[in-house]
Amino acid sequence: MVPSHSNTGAVLFLCAMATGAVLLLTGLAPTAPACEGVRLPTRSASYAAQAGLSDGRGSPGQRGEAVTVQAEPPFERLQDFLSTADAAANSALDKGHLFIELYGGVQALSDRTVVEDVDPQYSVVKLTDGTITFINAEPKDVTGNGRAVVRLAQALEEREVPLLYVQAPQKLQENDDRLPTGVTDYGNDYADQILGVLAENDVATLDLRKTLADTGRDWSSFFFRTDHHWTPEAAFTAHQTLAQVLESDYGFTIPEENTDPAAFTRTNLSDFFLGSQGKRVGSLYAGVDDIEIWKPNFDTDFTYSIPIYDMERTGPFEESLLFPERIEEKDFFNGNPYTLYAGGDYPMARIYNELSPDRPRIMLLRDSYACVLTPFLALDCGELITIDLRYFNDDLLTYVDWLEPDLVIVMYTAGSAALDELFDFFPNDTAQPQYALDPPAAEKPTLGAN
Repeated sequence: MVPSHSNTGAVLFLCAMATGAVLLLTGLAPTAPACEGVRLPTRSASYAAQAGLSDGRGSPGQRGEAVTVQAEPPFERLQDFLSTADAAANSALDKGHLFIELYGGVQALSDRTVVEDVDPQYSVVKLTDGTITFINAEPKDVTGNGRAVVRLAQALEEREVPLLYVQAPQKLQENDDRLPTGVTDYGNDYADQILGVLAENDVATLDLRKTLADTGRDWSSFFFRTDHHWTPEAAFTAHQTLAQVLESDYGFTIPEENTDPAAFTRTNLSDFFLGSQGKRVGSLYAGVDDIEIWKPNFDTDFTYSIPIYDMERTGPFEESLLFPERIEEKDFFNGNPYTLYAGGDYPMARIYNELSPDRPRIMLLRDSYACVLTPFLALDCGELITIDLRYFNDDLLTYVDWLEPDLVIVMYTAGSAALDELFDFFPNDTAQPQYALDPPAAEKPTLGAN
């Protein structure tokens, strides 16, 4: 008996439904256990003795090891899947990013200066010089984050560890006249509020916005055209100022070659980089960026350990602290050449200076602006420990007690001053003393003040 067309269609429909169900369930099933926490590297006793490290004392506590996270129940995974299905479908339809490029090209032809995004924080604004940027569009009172830094400084002072708050710049300068009419950015106001609280409480600060402004150069030359980060040259300029402060205020001895641009070879990769902002609107809207590779001409040898990923890189600066695999090919939408420097944002990483292990140990609390600064700062240290509190799930002070840094630096860009998670220094310690730092209401800064 020959099957009818209707029967055949029904069978095919049921097969398609079954296949879709299998794919759905497969997509919902966890592929590997997720982990949180920070796993710490084990180093030999001989190295620890040579470098004066504390590793031989063991990890700070039970949370030093990564722990398996319980999988979500199937129904919750289904809800998560459905909530992201629209974005996933759009991504699948635009694998070649032709839609983004065409959309950005139309916006450019229309001379639009603001390209709205589904998520307003990722709307792109074109400045009068053609640079594009994100905007900190909302005025906020961030003085509470300033008081959190003061509390951290007081907790460190009890341990005889100094704290330096370093204010990194942002892509928009204070009172930036490149903004289109009607658009306001509050990032520098956030930074000013933090610095004001720290000044009132005698916490040491360094404002790198002033460092860049004092060069007299065009502000946009220190930032990528299509990305929200500063360039390697800007970070090196900041490192020169930071090194001066480390010598004058903290007794560091820093070789002149570490801060001499002539001691580095600089290789430019032209039209190689489409940044975070450019990826939202495509290269037709704002073009693409160059990126420089800085390599010391003097001998270097580092071990770079990223415990949570069981990753360890060894060798000279350009092999251990730079990630040349990030620039092996030009890929505007899937690549991120900015992470050539230090690899990206990790919960915790440790950099050991194998040639000068007796130099001071710094703990750097950081955001993504630290990526390009980290390799330069590592030259000045016997060990540099970097922690990103957005991803670090452990007790910060326990790590301070364990690693005994000579200095703790907190360095955030201006816009990051409003990110509460970066100032959550005591998440697991409800007994941490709450110092009386709240000023009277009349003394609180006015929102939007410059």
